[in-house]
Amino acid sequence: MKHRDQWQREYERVVTTQSELERIIKLSDGEKQAIESLKTIYPIKISRHYLDLLDPNDLNDPLRRVVIPTMDELVHRPGEHSDDVHADEAAFQPCPGIVHRYPGKLLLMPTLGCPSHCRFCFRKGHKVQHLSQNDAHVALDYIRSNDSIRDVIITGGEPLFLSDEELHFWVSSVRAIEHVQIIRITSRAPIYVPSRITQSLVDMLAEHRPIYVIFSFLHARELTPELEKGIRMMADAGIVMLQQGPLLRGINDDPDILKELNERLAALQVLPYYTIWGISAPGTEHFMVDGERASNLVAALENKTSGFCVPHLITIARGDKVRMMGWSPEKAAAHLGNRQSAGAGTPTNTTIMNAAPHK
Repeated sequence: MKHRDQWQREYERVVTTQSELERIIKLSDGEKQAIESLKTIYPIKISRHYLDLLDPNDLNDPLRRVVIPTMDELVHRPGEHSDDVHADEAAFQPCPGIVHRYPGKLLLMPTLGCPSHCRFCFRKGHKVQHLSQNDAHVALDYIRSNDSIRDVIITGGEPLFLSDEELHFWVSSVRAIEHVQIIRITSRAPIYVPSRITQSLVDMLAEHRPIYVIFSFLHARELTPELEKGIRMMADAGIVMLQQGPLLRGINDDPDILKELNERLAALQVLPYYTIWGISAPGTEHFMVDGERASNLVAALENKTSGFCVPHLITIARGDKVRMMGWSPEKAAAHLGNRQSAGAGTPTNTTIMNAAPHK
């Protein structure tokens, strides 16, 4: 019998039915109804590790909301399909598995499978799982033929849903393309199954540096000791790690939650890259944080933590990512007005020299 690693066994033991789930936690009537109503649209799929992190007695537990649907998911507002920012990906898809929206970089999606289903997923409902062998060669030929592509983001779905052999095929094939300088892998799989980070996986990725592994943490409670061990293995191997994740109402829309998460990640050499608000998909309106709230959440971190623990704030406008800068003429005018009203004139060399000494 072929040896299976622990992570492979855990992938096979994910919870996919209401009856299985009810053996582990008590569900509310609303959750039961939502699971039943969504079982053919976007069924539950939850790793047993993640279920162990949930508070079984709190219906509003942030981690519970990540993986267990509520009736809110069945509420659809008029026009939401036209706001689905990934519904237009077909216009930027030259071949299966490739989304080429921006100059110089593209998404490579070898699989849309995942070890668990996030209830806010903007790609939920897609049926294709793995690219066929022929589609894989077509996708790689597309990258080879376009020497303007310097940055390939291997995403999904979930790249670490693939076996080490499958992932090695993709990473090594992309690395062999001379004009590709950067390879990124975006993943949430180790958050659901920490044992996915094995020494063999780390060694394989390290062979193809520079490589960036980008996680999507939502809450500090997802950082378990086992996962921290795996992240340290990656750091020791010289793999650059970043964090990017959405701001979600009722899950992490709190500056203290964001501060704790980003500080703990930075201590593990995972640097916050960006946080995003406003990604819309049908049935996810109850998770949405508006722009003002998102801006205030990130602004609340300024000067309260290390600068590199404050992520860029990103949103989506007309299908494109937009970086929301933290400074504006209006903010500058207000700042200068506050200084002047406090009697602070233009600084002079004297006032600078008399300032507090360096420590």
